[in-house]
Amino acid sequence: MAGYGAKSPGPEGIGWLPFQFKGLATKIYVAFLLAAAIPTSIAGLVGIFFSLDTLKRETLLNLEQETDGRAEALTRFFDQLSSEIRYLASSLAFQDLALANNPEPKRSREIRARIERDFAAFSHAYPYIYQIRYLDVGGKEVVRVDQRDERIFIVPESELQDKSDRYYVQETLAVAPGDIYVSPLDLNIERGEIEHPEKPVIRFGTPIAAADRKPQGMLIVNLHAGIVLDQVRQMAEARGGNVYLFSRSGFYLSRSAASSAHGSSRMTSVEELTETFPRAFLTHILEGNRGTLELGEWIVAFAPVRTSTLTASPDDPMEWAVVMAFPRRQLLAAVFNLYMLYGVLIVGLVVTAGAGFILSRHLLRPLTLLSQETGEIARGNFASRVEIKGEDEIADLGTRFNQMAEQLERTYASLQAQRDNLEVEVQARTAALDRERRNLSAIIQNTADGILSVSRSGKIEVANVAAERLLGTDGGALAGRTIQDHWPGWTDYLAGPLRAEPHLVTHQVDGRVLGLNIAPILRDGAFQGAILVIRDISEEKRLQDERRELDRQIFQTEKMTSMGELAMGLAHEIGNPLAGMKAVVQALLEEEAENDRVRLYLTRVENEIDRLSGFLRTFHGFAAPREMHPVPCRLEDVLEDVLLWTHKEAKSKGIAIEYKDCGPTVPVLWADPNQLKQVLLNLVINAVHAMEQGGRITVGMCGPFPSPERPEGAPRARFCVEDDGPGIPESVLPRIFDPFFTTRADGTGLGLAVVKKIAVQHGADIVVRNREVGGARFEFDWPIAGSESTVGAGLSVPPCERKALDA
Repeated sequence: MAGYGAKSPGPEGIGWLPFQFKGLATKIYVAFLLAAAIPTSIAGLVGIFFSLDTLKRETLLNLEQETDGRAEALTRFFDQLSSEIRYLASSLAFQDLALANNPEPKRSREIRARIERDFAAFSHAYPYIYQIRYLDVGGKEVVRVDQRDERIFIVPESELQDKSDRYYVQETLAVAPGDIYVSPLDLNIERGEIEHPEKPVIRFGTPIAAADRKPQGMLIVNLHAGIVLDQVRQMAEARGGNVYLFSRSGFYLSRSAASSAHGSSRMTSVEELTETFPRAFLTHILEGNRGTLELGEWIVAFAPVRTSTLTASPDDPMEWAVVMAFPRRQLLAAVFNLYMLYGVLIVGLVVTAGAGFILSRHLLRPLTLLSQETGEIARGNFASRVEIKGEDEIADLGTRFNQMAEQLERTYASLQAQRDNLEVEVQARTAALDRERRNLSAIIQNTADGILSVSRSGKIEVANVAAERLLGTDGGALAGRTIQDHWPGWTDYLAGPLRAEPHLVTHQVDGRVLGLNIAPILRDGAFQGAILVIRDISEEKRLQDERRELDRQIFQTEKMTSMGELAMGLAHEIGNPLAGMKAVVQALLEEEAENDRVRLYLTRVENEIDRLSGFLRTFHGFAAPREMHPVPCRLEDVLEDVLLWTHKEAKSKGIAIEYKDCGPTVPVLWADPNQLKQVLLNLVINAVHAMEQGGRITVGMCGPFPSPERPEGAPRARFCVEDDGPGIPESVLPRIFDPFFTTRADGTGLGLAVVKKIAVQHGADIVVRNREVGGARFEFDWPIAGSESTVGAGLSVPPCERKALDA
C-alpha cells in the first residue's frame, strides 16, 4: 500500500477504542498473549501467595513470642519485688514494734527512726517505688517515706494521714502474714482527694504480725504503674506501635512510640478503647487469655501477667495483661515491599502487552478508519466520507463505501422533507385541540357552580375551583381524593336503584346547605361514573325557613288575637257568675259562724272562686298582661289546696300524689299564691290526664342555692313536678308551651302556656324533660322570699330525687 489517510469528524485516538477487541488479527494477538500470560501469572500468583503468607506468619509468631517474653519478664519483676517486700517486713524493727504494746515515747521514736532508715534505704535501692508506709491495724500511718525526683523524703509525724477508709487497708489485713496483697490499678489519693498530676499506682501490702500471727499493722509499698509500663516500652518504640497495661479492675495505662519515656501517665477506663477495638476482644483480654489477632488496620498481641508468688494461693486470677498494638502496614512493611516488587513486574508485563497491541493496531489502521466512518453512518451522519490512499483492495472498498453513503444521504433528505410536512400538519391539529381544551377548561374552572367528575369507584377525576371552595378544601386539590370523604351519601346513592336521569340531593358543609345535581354516566346500560354539579342553596334554604317562620308567627299572632277576644268573653261570661257565687259564699260564712267545719269548706270555696277569678285575669293577660302581687308563701301551703281539688280524680285512677321536701330548712318562695297554685294545679291535672290507671305524681322541693346566671347570684329554690307516666314525645317537646297547642282531643292548649307565662312573670326558669325511668319532669328555679335564708357558696342542687313522706 502506498499510504493511507482519512477525513474524520473526531480525533483518531478515540474512534478505534470500542473496536480494539474485534477483528481476526486482534483475536489472534489476544490468544497468543493469553497462552503466554496465563501459566506465568498462575505460577507467579502461587509463589506470591505462599511467600507472603510465610513471611506474615513468621512476623506474627515473632510478635507473639516477644509479647509472651515481656509478660514473663514483668512476672519475674513482680516476684522479685514481692520477695524484697517480704524481706523488709521481716526486719527486727517491725518485730520490735509489733511486740511493744504502747511503748514509751523514747522507745517509740527509736523504733520509728529504725523503720524510717530501712524505708529510706529500700526506696534508694528501688527508684521505681515512690512511697513506702507502715500503718497500724486501724489504718493510720505510723511511718511514711516518699521518693520524688530521686530524692528521699521522710514525712513528719504531724503530716501522717488516716487511711482507714481506703479499701486496700482491710484487704491487706485479710491476707495471711507472709503473703503479699496486690491492689488493682488505682489513682493515688492524698488527704481525701486524687493527687494531681494523676499517678496511676499499684500497691503491694503485707500484714505485720506478732508471734501469735495476729496482725499488729501492715506494710504498704506504692509502685508507679507507669514505670512498670516502661519495661515494655522499648518494643513499641522499635516498631512504632502502642503498648498497654490492663488491670483486672477494668483500667489501663498506655504508652506509644511518640510518648516520652518518663511522661505523665493517665489511668483510663477500658471502655474508652471500644471505639478502637471490639468490646468482645477487650473482654477476652481481661479474662486472662493470650494470643495475636488482626483487627482491621491493627495487629494486637496480648499476654497475661500472672504473679503466682504474691499470695499463698496458686490459683489467683490474672492481675494484669500486657497488650501491644501495631499498625498493620508498619509491622508488615516487608510484606508490603514484596507486594510492590510483584506489582512492578505485573506493570511491566502489562506495558509490554500494550505495546504489542498498539503495534498491531497501527498495521490495521485503514480498517479501523473504515469502521469509524461506518459508525458515523449508523448514527445518521450521512455526510461522512472516508479517504483511503492507495490502489489496493482496501482503497477500492473505501470508494464503494463513499458511493453508498452518498445514496443514503439523498434518500434521507427526501424522507426528512416528508416528515417536516407531516409535523406541520400535526402541530396545526394539536394547536386546535389545545384551544378547544383550554376553552372548555376555562368554562369549567370559572363557572360559579362546582363541577366534579367522579369515577365508578368514587375517585374524583376532575374538580374545578368552585367545587373546592364549596366543599371546604380551598388550597387543597380535590382531584385524586374520594367523593366519600366530602359527601358520605355517595355510598347510599350507589346502593340505590340505577337512575338514568339527573338526581338532586342536599348536603351540609360548615353550616352551609349545598345542592348536588348528580348526572350518571352510562355505557351500555352500566354505571361508569357521574358528573356532580354543586350549588350553594343556603340562602334559598334560609329564605324558605324564614318564610315558614313568618307564617308560623302570623298564625301565632292570630291565635293570640283570638285568645284575647276569648279571654274578654270568658271574663264577662264567667266573671259575673263567679262574683255572684262569691257573694253567696260570704253570706253563708256570716250565717254559719258557729260551725267550723262548714266555715272551712266555705272558705276553700271562696279561695277557689278567687283563684278562678285570678285565672281569668291571667288568661286575659295574654292579650293584656295584668299585674301580679307576689308575697312570701310556702309551697306546701299552696299544694294543700291543689291536693284537695285533684285528690278525687287521681284516686279514681289509682294515682298517688305525694310531696317531698328537702328536710327541715324548706325555703319560702316569693310568688303570687293564686298564680303559683294555678301553676301546680295545671301541672298535676295534666299529669293525671296523661297517666293510665295507677302511678305516682311527685311534687319535690329542694333547698336554696345561688344562681350564677342571675344578677348578683340571687338565691333561688328548685321544685319539680314529675310523674311515672308515658312521658312526652320528643317531637312535642319544642312546642309544649305554645298557646293552643295540645295533644288531647278535649284539650284547650292553654294550661302549659299559662304555666310558662306565670313562671316568666315571676322571674323563674322552667325546664321540661323526660325521665330516664319513664314519665315527664317539670323543674322550676324559683326566687325565694327575703334574705334571711343562708346559701352556701357553690352549693350544688341535685334533681328532685329526695326521699320524703306522702303528702
